[in-house]
Amino acid sequence: MAMKAVVIRTPNRAFFRDEADPKAGDGQVLVRVAVAGVCMSDVEVMKGTRPLPYVKYPIIPGHEWCGTVEEVGSGVKRVAAGDRVAVEGHNFCRACAWCSRGETNLCASYNEIGFTLPGGFAEYVAVRADLAHPFAKALPFEAAAMVEPFACVVHGAQRARIHREDTVVVVGPGTIGLLAVGWAAMARPARLVAIGLDRSNEATARKMGATDYFTVKDEPVAKVREMTGGAGADVVFEAAGSEAAVTLALDLARRGGAVILSGIAGGNRRMLLESDVFSLKDLRVDGVFAYTTASFEQALRIIESGKLDVRPLVTHTLPLREFEKAFDLLCNRPEAVVKVMLKP
Repeated sequence: MAMKAVVIRTPNRAFFRDEADPKAGDGQVLVRVAVAGVCMSDVEVMKGTRPLPYVKYPIIPGHEWCGTVEEVGSGVKRVAAGDRVAVEGHNFCRACAWCSRGETNLCASYNEIGFTLPGGFAEYVAVRADLAHPFAKALPFEAAAMVEPFACVVHGAQRARIHREDTVVVVGPGTIGLLAVGWAAMARPARLVAIGLDRSNEATARKMGATDYFTVKDEPVAKVREMTGGAGADVVFEAAGSEAAVTLALDLARRGGAVILSGIAGGNRRMLLESDVFSLKDLRVDGVFAYTTASFEQALRIIESGKLDVRPLVTHTLPLREFEKAFDLLCNRPEAVVKVMLKP
């Protein structure tokens, strides 16, 4: 039997084609994909700008997805046929020093669904059973597919405690940034500011809980200092993935503030910083790579509970065969776009 899938053979060469149906091996489950989100990381895979060893061609992309278990392999007990599952992306080894510490995102043997292993831009995916996390039938598939990107936010944002009197700033109101706004809003800070290149996502940012919105042309550093009596932001979450965004995040933070760097610019870019910017401001700066299993489970619980409504972020849903249109929407943004979903 054959299934339909998107296959990127080499950079800039992608096809919607027949692929052999995967089978559930020992300790695996076969998942029928319900919906898969399109991420800028998928665009990087298409363009060939994602650094090695974080991609292996040819590849079926798609790391933000969910579906229904069709069959289970031998030895599988925690998941059953018919279960709806959100799928964790990192196929970690469970044996290295990082895995033993629970740092599954840093596994010494990098292997990730949608980058080095077949992903969710297909009708079926066979995955290790412990990576398939069941969720309630009441949760829409589109919301469950947002667990993966939200897990990235949870993994980073939980390192910075947000208090009611705080001013929190999110730089880069794309999917990750808007989810960070939603996370921060649950803590009800005094001010929650989103900063973007333009105002295309302002309405969505405010729906997610932002109290203020500035563009980079609004002199956001001056604006934030004005609203904080000259101090700056208590917590800054950078989600834009550019050198300019990192510099802006460091400038926005108050002395003793926290900065979470979650955006990935790609390639081997270098940037110049004032050598004492970290020490003189006594900043707490955390770099974030993806998420751990614990963060994924926490993200699923939050979305499943209804504490965070992620539905405003899903702006487009297309059939899988229109994957090229989905990529074009993300790259060229002819209209307001946040998250594009593909349905097999």
